Amino acid sequence: MNTLGIDNNLDRARIRKLLLIGLHASFMTGAGDFLIGFGEEIRGNILASNVMSNAMNLSDAQLIWGGRLGFIGIFLEGLAFSAIYRLMADAAPKYAHIYRAGIFDYIWLAPIGCHMNVGVLNIAYKYLLTVDPALAEQVGNKLLLAFSLPVWIVLVFFWLPMLVIQFKAFAKGLTPYPRYAKWFNLFIGGIPALVISMIFGSSNLWGPAIGTMFLSFGNAFTFCSLLCALPSEERFEEFREKLAGAYQE
Repeated sequence: MNTLGIDNNLDRARIRKLLLIGLHASFMTGAGDFLIGFGEEIRGNILASNVMSNAMNLSDAQLIWGGRLGFIGIFLEGLAFSAIYRLMADAAPKYAHIYRAGIFDYIWLAPIGCHMNVGVLNIAYKYLLTVDPALAEQVGNKLLLAFSLPVWIVLVFFWLPMLVIQFKAFAKGLTPYPRYAKWFNLFIGGIPALVISMIFGSSNLWGPAIGTMFLSFGNAFTFCSLLCALPSEERFEEFREKLAGAYQE
């Protein structure tokens, strides 16, 4: 299997550095999410008015910097996921191959296809609303369905298997981590954001903003938990020896 030029996958120091990068990147992405979400929602009956429900109440600075922060943060998160790739690559090369495809997908599509895309859509929709609301709805729907939706579908197609593989690799003991590390995943980490968002409600500015941070909460939880539970160098060495013994057999 192509190992991305990595000679020593189970390098604890490098894995720790990557996890730290991922944690900080999650905070950066979360800040971008918050900026894009912090605005009063005005929902309608058409797709565009629901997806971009707070566009009219967001400043240009929020949309621009929200998009930029998310673009950089998501890109760095994608690079940091190679820490999890390293953890499973030697013990489960087939799993690692699928996971690697998810990393490439995340790096290529998520920064521009999600954050920058959302910023552009909201700015276009916002200014079109001031000219002609009907035109804004028409153009907004066309942009969403013709350009954004195909990117999101491809992104999710590779991203969801990546999350499943991560869960299975930890659950089956294919990494130096204890098996309970399978619970250090995005969806569990994102639950608090959804709960807090529901408590505030959509009528409160904080509700939509925190709800928009769902994925960033989840990634931050994943990276932080993996850092806190990072096994010792002795455990990494034991795992290497176990793998070496399995290969000799």
